[in-house]
Amino acid sequence: MAAIRNNLDKSPALQRKLSDLPLRPGCYLYRDPKGNLLYIGKAKVLRNRVKSYFQNKHLDAKTRRLVARIWDLEFIVCETELEALVLENNLINEHLPPFNILLRDDKSYPYVKLTWKEAFPKVFVTRKVRKDGGLYYGPFFPASTAYRTAELVYRFFQIRDCDIDIDGKRGRACLKYQLHRCTAPCIAAVDKEAYREQAKEARLFLEGKRDELKARLEAAMWKAAEAAAFEQAAQHRDALQQVDAWFTRQKAAGPNLEDMDVYGSAVLDGRACVHRLMLRDGRMMGRQEYVLEDVEAFDGAVLAEVLQRVYSADPVPGRILAEVEPEDLELLRDWLGGMRGSRPQVQVPRKGEKVDLLAMAQENARLALERKFEPARLNEAVLEGLQAFLGLSHLPRRLECFDISHGQGREVVASCVVFSDGVPDKARYRRFKMTNEQNDDFANMFEAVTRRYRRMRDEGQEFPDLVLIDGGLGQLHAAEAALKELGLEQLELGSLAKKEELVFRPGSSEPLRIPKTSPVLQLLQRIRDEAHRFAITYHRALRAKRTLQTELTQIPGIGPTTAKKLLQAFGSATQVRMAEEAALVEAIGRAGASKVLAWRSAPEQQPATSRQPPAG
Repeated sequence: MAAIRNNLDKSPALQRKLSDLPLRPGCYLYRDPKGNLLYIGKAKVLRNRVKSYFQNKHLDAKTRRLVARIWDLEFIVCETELEALVLENNLINEHLPPFNILLRDDKSYPYVKLTWKEAFPKVFVTRKVRKDGGLYYGPFFPASTAYRTAELVYRFFQIRDCDIDIDGKRGRACLKYQLHRCTAPCIAAVDKEAYREQAKEARLFLEGKRDELKARLEAAMWKAAEAAAFEQAAQHRDALQQVDAWFTRQKAAGPNLEDMDVYGSAVLDGRACVHRLMLRDGRMMGRQEYVLEDVEAFDGAVLAEVLQRVYSADPVPGRILAEVEPEDLELLRDWLGGMRGSRPQVQVPRKGEKVDLLAMAQENARLALERKFEPARLNEAVLEGLQAFLGLSHLPRRLECFDISHGQGREVVASCVVFSDGVPDKARYRRFKMTNEQNDDFANMFEAVTRRYRRMRDEGQEFPDLVLIDGGLGQLHAAEAALKELGLEQLELGSLAKKEELVFRPGSSEPLRIPKTSPVLQLLQRIRDEAHRFAITYHRALRAKRTLQTELTQIPGIGPTTAKKLLQAFGSATQVRMAEEAALVEAIGRAGASKVLAWRSAPEQQPATSRQPPAG
């Protein structure tokens, strides 16, 4: 652990990134002091997984060697853990980090293949993806899902899976013809055109084009019924019922996608971060970030400049996705086409998985911007400006801000955030659960300030240079009364009211108006917003915990672990009441489902809190 501690002490960048990791799924990449990639991993929750490397005292020898060499880290957020798994697989295959022993490749995960170019296409499961004109769908997690999907295609569209040559001269059909799993083109039981229609419907199903497929199946069903082909009509009816069971493919990989780059952006305080996701042969192979200075908005002119700079050095893909259309689009496509040999498609996606890819790029750009450009340390001039505006006796190097959050007087909490030289000092953040829940912001502010500074006084801690209150005169007077009762009237105090961004100081009812463009006001706003975020996060956590404890855990035989599974599966106690028995069995097993069903069928056993409005 000494080597781990030594690395954290020597790498401030690593310390900052560890404190700012998001609570999101994604991939993380560890690098050594020279920037060499050491390890790539995926996580359901990035913050928890990455921090575990540095907090666990019982690591194995290999992991200890890895952690001792970590100097920096990167991360890419995804929407689901499955996307993170696919992305991890692709990145490992691309970079081969030395600490990734088990190197998976795309053959590890199955796809469903449709041999579209054949006269009589077939469907089967494969782990090999080739550029052979076939259509591939997947990858599937778990692998059994691929086989179930192929079985649906055989059952409802009767597409073959055999390797025999189709000439219609075979003596007799195989057993699948008798089981209605194939229409037997091998014995000419179906002609080429009719079989092609089956294949088209199977393709629509595999591509997830529900509306188009439903329309085709419904039309075919009524046509068969009118022709008295009732067995065929029933098959179309059954297929129609199964269409909604199709799940969309994961967007972190899709072998039918061409080479493509996706550009998402985020803008903050005159800086822009552009995040580029690179997909090659349908697999997400990596990303790049570009930082632009003096940018007020990411528009078409800025995008065109970025694309010119990027593709002056890098190969041009067949498709480029972005959130805005670049300036002089046709001219730009001509220029890109001159380097590529053909003009690429440059598009703003409007629907489908490409919109999801763009959102993923935008989210990573936003996180990267916050990560790289947390508020710069304020220089002496700005601090002196804050001191002058507020008439403070000391230069305000350390500021603390309080905010109150509650829901109609329930789960009342307070937050205290700390900024040192204009930078969040998250190790000193504190949160408070109020002792008496009440819809009284003044009383709650009095309690929070009292608890914070009584302890600091009693323990001999250093006080802040400025105490900032989120609110107006009422909240300010409550905090002032708390400090006076503690004998700490000497502490500098102020409040920032939200609506007009007015600053109030003790001893005066006239607010101070700081120019909206002033970095002084921007600093105060940043601190106030951070206090609000920290408070509301705690309030929501307590509210979710109360919901769990007062609703589902009161079901006889259901404990906290099972209740948590129910919430994860259905989202709320209301949805649990409405859930089908099969869904309950899948979520918590047959025994647990029977307890929930018994609870639902006996209203008198349900907790009173579920039938009454919350206290106001």
